[in-house]
Amino acid sequence: MDLQGLAAVVDLLAQSAGLNALLSNRTADTRDKRLHIGYGEAADRLNIPEKWLRERISTLPHRKFGKFVQFTEDDLRAISDMHFVNPGTKPQEDDRPATAALQPSMRSRKRF
Repeated sequence: MDLQGLAAVVDLLAQSAGLNALLSNRTADTRDKRLHIGYGEAADRLNIPEKWLRERISTLPHRKFGKFVQFTEDDLRAISDMHFVNPGTKPQEDDRPATAALQPSMRSRKRF
């Protein structure tokens, strides 16, 4: 009896795994197949305000169709990777902004 019970449990698990595979294929088929998305959805996907994207668009990867700005999956990944922070490492000399090397002049300015 114990072997039959075990066989029944294994059979149920196999059926549920098959059902999960079928369900996962179904969700993959119903995925959004659009090639490009706009500001609103890109901001939602990145979990940031749309205004942030719009203000920095000149420095972010994107596609432009006339006046329409669009993003692809690769663009969203690139934007995310651009803002990766690893707190355990020190920035290299090349990573430091050029303004860090600037120092104020000791000369005084004429005031009018």
